[in-house]
Amino acid sequence: MNNYKKVINDFVNLFQLGVLTAKDIKQEISNIIQFKKEKILNQLNNSSQEDLKEIKNKINKLNLEIEKLKKLVRKR
Repeated sequence: MNNYKKVINDFVNLFQLGVLTAKDIKQEISNIIQFKKEKILNQLNNSSQEDLKEIKNKINKLNLEIEKLKKLVRKR
């Protein structure tokens, strides 16, 4: 919550100085949102990487088993 207050205070200070334009505000907000999105995606990717490998291994094993069963059915 303090981070948001700090960002808002920074915007207010820049407005008071007359340094910030509407285009600059849009760019800054876009940068903040992009940073937050990347942070969340990195957290998700880090936590699920091992799970993804495990799922891929299970899928490969199941595919092999399916192929074996298909061969058995064709022989009969």
